[in-house]
Amino acid sequence: MADSVKLVVTGTPEQVGPVLEQALQPEGFRFTWANPADCIIEKGSRTKALLLGAFGTHYKYRVLLRPQPDGNLVVDLGLATTGMSGGAVGVAKVRRKLDEVGRVLTTAFQNNGTLVHA
Repeated sequence: MADSVKLVVTGTPEQVGPVLEQALQPEGFRFTWANPADCIIEKGSRTKALLLGAFGTHYKYRVLLRPQPDGNLVVDLGLATTGMSGGAVGVAKVRRKLDEVGRVLTTAFQNNGTLVHA
């Protein structure tokens, strides 16, 4: 279980952002964009996770879109919460979900024809 996922894709932050949203909104994620290259994706409720522990769902990740000198873009997806409100089980759930989100994004960028490498 990783604590971050990095994908290299072609495109600009403005082109990649909609692909992220199309891939993850059906999974129940909400997006809060600070700017075209920085957002928080979140699923579930922190309050429910605090009240229900490992039985509550709250996933929160930070996405950074970093342009590279070669013209590609690194999609850097990392933890924005540890999952500690759910104890050890919660931590494991948050990391497992990050792996799953990484696979969903890899597939979306492959299908879009913009994945350089995962």
